[in-house]
Amino acid sequence: MIKIGIIGGGFMGKMHANCYRSLQNVRVVGVCDVQQDRAMEIANLTGARIFTNVDELINNKEIDAISIFLPTHLHKELVIKTAQAKKHIFCEKPLALTVQDAEEMIKETRKEKVKLMIGMVLRFWPEYIEFKRIVDSKIYGKLTTLTCTRLSSRPVFGWDKWYFDPKQSGGAALDLHIHDTDYIYYLLGKPKSVYSLRKRTNKNLEYIYTNYKYKDTVVNAEGGWVERSFGFVQAIRGVFEDGTVLEYNSKNQPLTIYGKEKAELVNVPESKVNSINTGGNISELSGYYNEDEYWIKCLQNDKYPKRVTPEDAKASLEIVLREIKSAEIRGEILL
Repeated sequence: MIKIGIIGGGFMGKMHANCYRSLQNVRVVGVCDVQQDRAMEIANLTGARIFTNVDELINNKEIDAISIFLPTHLHKELVIKTAQAKKHIFCEKPLALTVQDAEEMIKETRKEKVKLMIGMVLRFWPEYIEFKRIVDSKIYGKLTTLTCTRLSSRPVFGWDKWYFDPKQSGGAALDLHIHDTDYIYYLLGKPKSVYSLRKRTNKNLEYIYTNYKYKDTVVNAEGGWVERSFGFVQAIRGVFEDGTVLEYNSKNQPLTIYGKEKAELVNVPESKVNSINTGGNISELSGYYNEDEYWIKCLQNDKYPKRVTPEDAKASLEIVLREIKSAEIRGEILL
């Protein structure tokens, strides 16, 4: 039995708590949040004990691993503190706000020989898993162009408006758009350069558009926070030598292959768990469930996560930071 402690009871904490309680041989035994009502929700959901002191939760001998779902600027302190307590760590993305902080976090977890996994969930999202399989198999030839989109209404559900403070979240580029940057890196490796444009307004709307330079593939991605009435959109489109593959929010436009002769749906495995209302911008558990199932299996089998390593998370962080820099200077940045 893997016993989990959760730090942070907001949108992501509740999402993962639902996944953990759906898995076998895993139990959430502790939860801590400065908002007692949030902690109580997870305690009622899982039967966990509520801790009012985060250090007591981290150092509790009953707990095997800690899941951290707090604002990004708090990740470094808590990851290092948890590693020093010899507890394995799942930390929500992004890993940190700076590459230097990420390197220090990785160094400490390696030193303490604890497993660290970062929540780069698109690597576990069913449609994106199938898209990568299509790319790797070359069944439709080489991928010639790739376009990724991720737009969300402003995350007003965040505690004390932390999402809108760049010193806490890094803004939409680092908190939201990083999903697609990481997936592009996962598919194609590190780009040779990035060229980005970025817009921010005093209404907490933010948008970034990036061209990634690869030898044989034209790649671009857009992401950002938009008006509250907008909702949420994620989309991916790949043009191959012998077909086009498109997915738009999965429910509205399922993953579809448009071949030379006909169009057909891709057989995407159905979710093992139901959607829930977490108070955030997406309610589908499937990718998070796959992610947590993989993480728990790594712990049960005493294996370090390979599908997404801490070094992967650091590389994706570095690329997004270069995108932000490119937007600031309005010019191409080499990687």
